[in-house]
Amino acid sequence: MRFKIPYHWQRKILGWFAQVKNFFRWVSKKFSHFQDDLYEFNRKANPWLHGISISLSVAVILSLLIPLFFEDASKYRSLNKSIDQALLIGFGVYFYIRLILTTDRSGFLLSRWPEGIAATLALLFGIDLMMTGGDYVINLLEALGISGAENTLLIIVQAYLIFVVGVKIIQAIPKIISSNTNPARLVLTSFLLVIFAGMLLLMLPAATTDGAGLGFVDALFMATSAVCVTGLIVVDTATHLTTFGQGVILVLIQLGGIGIITFATFLAMFLSGGVTLVGRNALREVISGEDVSTIAKTMKHIVLLTFTIEFIGFIGYYFSWTEAIPDQGERIWFSVFHSVSAFCNAGFSLYTNSLADPINATNLPVNITTMILIILGGIGFTTLWETLNRIKGKPYSKQYSIHSIIVYRMTAFLIIAGTVLVAALEWNSLLADYTVGDKLLFSVFQSVTARTAGFNTLDTSSLGAGVTLIIIVLMSIGASPSSTAGGLKTTTIYVLFKSVIANIIGADNIEISNRTVPTRVVFRALTSVFLATFVLISGLILLTISEDFPFLDILFEQVSAFMTVGLSRGITSSLSDTGKLILVFSMFAGRVGMLTVAVAFAKKVLTRNYKYPEESVMVA
Repeated sequence: MRFKIPYHWQRKILGWFAQVKNFFRWVSKKFSHFQDDLYEFNRKANPWLHGISISLSVAVILSLLIPLFFEDASKYRSLNKSIDQALLIGFGVYFYIRLILTTDRSGFLLSRWPEGIAATLALLFGIDLMMTGGDYVINLLEALGISGAENTLLIIVQAYLIFVVGVKIIQAIPKIISSNTNPARLVLTSFLLVIFAGMLLLMLPAATTDGAGLGFVDALFMATSAVCVTGLIVVDTATHLTTFGQGVILVLIQLGGIGIITFATFLAMFLSGGVTLVGRNALREVISGEDVSTIAKTMKHIVLLTFTIEFIGFIGYYFSWTEAIPDQGERIWFSVFHSVSAFCNAGFSLYTNSLADPINATNLPVNITTMILIILGGIGFTTLWETLNRIKGKPYSKQYSIHSIIVYRMTAFLIIAGTVLVAALEWNSLLADYTVGDKLLFSVFQSVTARTAGFNTLDTSSLGAGVTLIIIVLMSIGASPSSTAGGLKTTTIYVLFKSVIANIIGADNIEISNRTVPTRVVFRALTSVFLATFVLISGLILLTISEDFPFLDILFEQVSAFMTVGLSRGITSSLSDTGKLILVFSMFAGRVGMLTVAVAFAKKVLTRNYKYPEESVMVA
């Protein structure tokens, strides 16, 4: 038998509901002006709240950096704990202030519930730390079987604060991109900020084994070399930098290789759901003119390809060093570091002599893994993804684009030509004592790494003048567009070569694989080469004035820096501060591209619907 509420109780319940409804209507009407005032107050308070958020973020970063300034933990632990508990309470209070001030509290909580949970926990942790020294939280952790509860709590606090700051920075990225009308300037700014941050971290005592940190010029040089994926070093990464310092270099390489804007935008899309149309228009210029509708997909492809290939490279190195590095933890670290460095064409190594020591120089698995990573990183994300689509057999990918055709042609030609020339010139000199197989391996590796990778299995300073000049040519050409590497780019050289041929035979158009290359592409290639040559020669002149080394060594160093290669004839660490700063500018200009630098500061000319009469000029 189903229970039925008596009729008079039904009337009473309906009456109570009506009274509650009328009460809320009365409250809403009575305090409607209060809601308007709250909205106005919230609008005026927003800049202040934004300022508080930035202040808290800066304080978090400082609190995390404090331990790195001291070798003795007792000197900073109490200070750091006080700062952490104040920051936890501050973040919690900051969230609840925004909750109170907003007019749509339910919507605010629904959209920010993870932040709300974190802020509540932060507030509880902070109060517990301040009132009882963390007894309740520590007892809870110990009850869960976590030993060293106090240290664990401090790690949890710092991890949370890092997470909060990271989320806030990432959430701000779409606004920054959308508000920036000059994509080239955005690229320059992003690189400069990361270089500056890396420099400060490398100056910390925790970054070096001697506990003194790197000096200003050396820290700037190393940070620029890492972000610009060059590989030139003024201190030995293997022996002079601690694991923390090496970790800083690794992060800088990864950001510089993928592209700082690309990686940051990918995280922003992942956390906040997307980028505005204005932001996508800006990003189209950053990632080489992709269609606006495919920006998000392109970003995902770049990040996915990078981490997938680096993971495969990590596996290759891990099993290649089974005997050379028996300690598993050390082998994992070496494998991760070299995989990222090789794919990003950075050339940084945790071996003092790069890969030229007996353990690696003739180690076939190490050589093959390194060369594959260098080549994949150098042919460009566009070509990589197009190749994957062709392998999958997708209808729209049956025929390669002209870009990929040029990339593959030039890559194959340069590797083969470089190998033949190195082998021919060094076969009976530097390679005389090796077997035929090792001679070929050395020659192939030197040809591959010369185009912006920076690893070496031979002593570069011992190479003859002929091979040195060949390597300079290979370094100048570099890798392909939309890749992790630098140089003038294979496509640029190929287009200019075809334009020369077209001019000689009197052709009106430049045709490649039954396609016509637009004139604007030729102009862009000419501009890029002209600006690069200007900076290259200017830097070379300044280096010859400030440094007392053989001209060939200085030329090699300048080309290696500007083309972001990283190979050296052994003079980098002996350069004066002036010479190091010249190379810093060369590395930066070479990585972002002189055309990007020029566009960042150039004043745009409005499109005109007319042109002046033509008149011929004698140029040759």
